[in-house]
Amino acid sequence: MGVPPDDTTEGADSINTGLSRAKPEVGKRALEETVLAPSLPGASVSGLSRAAAAALAPDSLLGRRLKHFEVQRLLGRGGMGAVYLAHDTSLDRPVALKVLAPEIAQDPDLLARFVREARAQARLRHPNITPIYYIGEDAGTHFFAMEYVDGEAIAAQLAHGDHIPWGTAVEHALGAARGLRAAYQQGFIHRDIKPGNLLLDADGQVKIADFGLVKSLKGDCELTREGVILGSPLYMAPEQGRMETVDHRADIYSLGCALYHMITGSPPFEAPSAVGVISKHVTDRARPLRAVRPEVPLGVERVVERMMAKDPQNRFLGYDELIAALERALPGRQEYSGFWARSMAAGIDWTLVLVLAIFIGRWAFLAGAAYFILLHRLTGQTLGKWLLKLQVVDVAGERIAWRAAGLRFLTYAWAPILWGISGVVLYMLVAHTRVSFRLAELTGKELVTPALILGGYGATLLGYLGGLLLAAFHPQKRALHDLAAGTQVTYKLKR
Repeated sequence: MGVPPDDTTEGADSINTGLSRAKPEVGKRALEETVLAPSLPGASVSGLSRAAAAALAPDSLLGRRLKHFEVQRLLGRGGMGAVYLAHDTSLDRPVALKVLAPEIAQDPDLLARFVREARAQARLRHPNITPIYYIGEDAGTHFFAMEYVDGEAIAAQLAHGDHIPWGTAVEHALGAARGLRAAYQQGFIHRDIKPGNLLLDADGQVKIADFGLVKSLKGDCELTREGVILGSPLYMAPEQGRMETVDHRADIYSLGCALYHMITGSPPFEAPSAVGVISKHVTDRARPLRAVRPEVPLGVERVVERMMAKDPQNRFLGYDELIAALERALPGRQEYSGFWARSMAAGIDWTLVLVLAIFIGRWAFLAGAAYFILLHRLTGQTLGKWLLKLQVVDVAGERIAWRAAGLRFLTYAWAPILWGISGVVLYMLVAHTRVSFRLAELTGKELVTPALILGGYGATLLGYLGGLLLAAFHPQKRALHDLAAGTQVTYKLKR
C-alpha cells in the first residue's frame, strides 16, 4: 500500500497523542501542516509542541525590528516558523514577514530549504503568486518579506465546516491553476497546495503562498532527506505519500483535494492519524462530489475526479488542459449551440459526403463514417462545425471517447443505415416479384408490399427528423444522437 515505515507510524501516533491534549482546531491544523520524517520522528512531535505552546507563550518578536521591518502582529504559524504583519520602513508599506523557527535554523538542510523557498518564490512574477521582496538575517533570526495580502486564506472560510459555492470554488481553483502553471513554466512545483496556502486578496483573487516545499526542476540541489514525506496529509498525492518522485501532477491532485474541500466543506479523506489519512489517499476513493452537494454540475464533478485520480497518468497531463476544463466548468461559460447552427454545420458536412459519393460511389458512406468518427474523437469538430465555431464535447466539457464517437455516428445515421439494410432484405424477399407503386395498378394483396415499404420508410423518416428536431427543444440543445452518446454541441470558447 505504500504506507510509510513503522517509525513513521510511531511518529504519527505521537502527533495524535499530542492532539488529544490540544484543542480540536489545533489538531486539524497539525494534520494540514505535518511534515512526516521517518529518520527524524521527533521533528513532527516538536513541531506540534511548538504549535501548542505558541498559543500560551508570549511572542518575543512582537514590537521588535528586523533590519528595516517593524514586527507588528502574528498572522499565523506553520511547520517552518511563523508569519507576521510588519511595516517596511524603507518603502513605507505593510509586508508579511516569514520568520524561520530558531530550532529549525540550526539545521543546515532546513535552513537551506528556507532560503531556497525565498529564492524560488522571488523568481516568480504572476498575479496569482505572492511575490518576495527581501530575504535576510538579523541577530540569528532568519526571515524574508513578501507581499501582505489584505484578506484571508481560503482555509479560514472552511474552518468551521463551511463550504464555498461551487462556482466561486471553481474560480478559486482556476486562479491557483494559473499560478501553478506560471511556476511550472519557471521550473518549479509547489508540493504543498492546500486551502491554507491559497490566500484571497481584497478583490477575491487567489494568491499562492508558502513555497516552503518547492522543488526545482532545473537542477537545484534536492534538499529533502531520504525517507522524508513532505506535504500536508489532508491534500497529499498518493505518490507523495509513497515517497516516490513527484512532478506537477502531484500539485494538480492536491489542488483537486482543495477544490473538493471548498465545495463540500470537508477534506476528501479524514482519519485519526496522519498515516491513516495518507493511506486513504493511496487506497480509497473519495465520496462522489454530487453525493455531498447534489447542486454541483456533473461537469464539475468529472473535473475534480480527474484531478484526484490515483494514477498520475489519469490526471490532467498539463496545466493548459486543466485550465481549459476549469474554464468550461465556470457558471455560464458553456454555451450550447442553436438548432439552426447545427443544421447548417450538418448541411456542410453531408454536402461534402455527397460530393465524395460522385467519385467513390457506394463507399462514400464508409468514408463519411470515418470522417465523422475520427474528427469528432480527435478534434471535436468536423469541417462544418469548425466553420461555425461549434465543438462536440462530453457532458463534462471534455473531448469525447472513441466509444462515444462511434455510438454518436451510428445514432446520427440510424435511418440511412436502416434504409440500406431494409433495401437489401426487401430485394432478397421480392427479387422475383414485380412490385408496383402505381395505385391504379394495385388491387387486394398487391397493396400489402408497397404499403409496408412506404409505411416503414415514412415512419423511419418521421422518427429520424424527430430525433434531429429534439435539439430545437431540449434545454441543452441535445439531439437524439447526443443523448445516446452522452455528448453535446457547444460554441468553441475563446481562451
